[in-house]
Amino acid sequence: MNKTRPKQLSFRVNEEEYQQLQEKVFQSGKNQQEYILSCVLEKQIVNTDGIKELIPELKRIGNNLNQIAKRCNEGGVLPSEAEVREQGEELKQVWQLLRRYLQRQA
Repeated sequence: MNKTRPKQLSFRVNEEEYQQLQEKVFQSGKNQQEYILSCVLEKQIVNTDGIKELIPELKRIGNNLNQIAKRCNEGGVLPSEAEVREQGEELKQVWQLLRRYLQRQA
């Protein structure tokens, strides 16, 4: 028995309702219980699966920018303007992807 949620509910649906529910659960990225509770409690449902794909790209860009900053701070060979612009462009592309994703979710 779940101590934080001791009450259990069950209800019946027809085949069409069942298929619609399963599709919405799948699209949400949640399990069935989480999805239904979100709907019932009027929480906004946002699938964040697409964002996970951007994390490695952001980490890579962040590492490159940290290396450039370290070289600048150590007084070593300064990065070329092209190198800095390239990192800026890559970061801009990731932010554009993120904005498009968030607009689809709204």
